[in-house]
Amino acid sequence: MDDEEKEYFKNLENQTQELQSKNTQLTSALAASNYQSQEDKNLIEFQLDTSDMLSKIEHFLKGDYVSVDTEGSEVWKEQTDVTLILFNKYGVNSIMLIIGNYIDKNTMLSNYDDMRINEILADLGEELAKFIFCNYEKMGMDTEFKKTRYELTVITILHSIESAYRRAIGGSTSRELNSSRIFTQSDFKGSSPGIQISKKKFNLFKPRTW
Repeated sequence: MDDEEKEYFKNLENQTQELQSKNTQLTSALAASNYQSQEDKNLIEFQLDTSDMLSKIEHFLKGDYVSVDTEGSEVWKEQTDVTLILFNKYGVNSIMLIIGNYIDKNTMLSNYDDMRINEILADLGEELAKFIFCNYEKMGMDTEFKKTRYELTVITILHSIESAYRRAIGGSTSRELNSSRIFTQSDFKGSSPGIQISKKKFNLFKPRTW
């Protein structure tokens, strides 16, 4: 083997090692990118999740209360005192059907100002109060004590709905999510080393350039 051949195989070995190193970097970069994408997805799902808010309202309407189980964790307990159960199944389902149209991710991703939010809450509060008032016996509010909690019930529901709308003032939630995704993507790009594969001029008669 002459010197030129030795040099050729040596360069070939170096190029192979370089490509292996770059492949390792690329694999790591792709893994980090997938992980970051999953993190972004989890963040968005968490910030737009309304299940906990809706669950609390439903338990409130049922008269349920928070207790502690044997392991020390907080859990919802079904109310056994019928005088504290404000609504029957029909009443709970009727109100939750209305609330579900206001507390959802579309609300939080919208763009509202204070005046519009106040208009929506005023309209909803008036119609919700009328609806309960006209159907309170059918909905389970069949005692004088339960009727005394009529206004408090409407106010509690409106405050919960307001908290969802407040997250949409000026499109704040949508803007925050977009900014977060842009930041994490920029941060990832800045922290990952660039992978560039050098190109050599091709020469059919020189195998080292293939």
